[in-house]
Amino acid sequence: MKKIQLIYNPYAGVREFPKLLDFSLDLFNSRGYELHLFRTSHPDEFSNLINRNDGHNFEAILVAGGDCSVNLAVNALLRSGRDIPLGIIPAGTSNDLARHLKIPMDLSAALKSLTDMNTELVDVGLVNNTFFVNVCSGGLLTNIAHDVTLRLKNVFGRMAYYMKGVKELPRFSSMRLRIVTPESVMEDEFYLFLVLNGSGAGGFEKLGGPASIVDGKLDFMGIKPLQINELLAIFRKILRGEHITDRNVVYFQFSSMRIERLEGDQHNPATDVDGEKGPDYPLSISILPRRLRLVVPPTPIC
Repeated sequence: MKKIQLIYNPYAGVREFPKLLDFSLDLFNSRGYELHLFRTSHPDEFSNLINRNDGHNFEAILVAGGDCSVNLAVNALLRSGRDIPLGIIPAGTSNDLARHLKIPMDLSAALKSLTDMNTELVDVGLVNNTFFVNVCSGGLLTNIAHDVTLRLKNVFGRMAYYMKGVKELPRFSSMRLRIVTPESVMEDEFYLFLVLNGSGAGGFEKLGGPASIVDGKLDFMGIKPLQINELLAIFRKILRGEHITDRNVVYFQFSSMRIERLEGDQHNPATDVDGEKGPDYPLSISILPRRLRLVVPPTPIC
């Protein structure tokens, strides 16, 4: 019987997944797989679990958690150099990558969709020395994922991020950046920038517009300084997927980029990588085409 490693964060999202452990064991057993469960909520443990001495016996690795848990697993797996499929069970708060992959948000349905072990190679982003599969961002709202408490997320889910964001808006100042690609150099002010591999971030499923996880490119989106009412209008457009042509939005695709803070900029914006605290500036960002093998439902990835 083939073995699968399942790593789960019991505190992810609204803590529903631990209730499905018996269901998971029975489901995969019925499909000919022996499921090995590993419980963790500590970042350092992901690397230890994925690099276990018996790890080479596993047919695949499944991670039940949010985008942060997935990011930790991806970094541990890619640094190990092992070519083993990684599956995502969307047990977190936003689950942006799982949504892009069309994995059902219902946990039972998500588990069933992964039992065929259908795999596809997808692109991975690299910022400085950190891999990301979904988004690297900086500026407004970026530190919210780090500041929102576990209790608030458990009670309000994704709404916790929006509540925190509304409080932050009035006191936020813009950042002055130099953005360098092989084709151009841009110096401008931004409230927020995102480098997207998939189509969504922060629960906004159309944020990346035409972004695809299999196109060999990353998508840059920057929002220029605006009045609060104008910024809210931009977010309404984001909900409809109509924002990338707005005059206050900078959008383009690229394969490599460097982002620097301009001299004299007093603002020290945080960065975020898939929900985890990101590196300091300057940022060297590139795409690694078809670098990661994911377990996906038997539907095309866009």
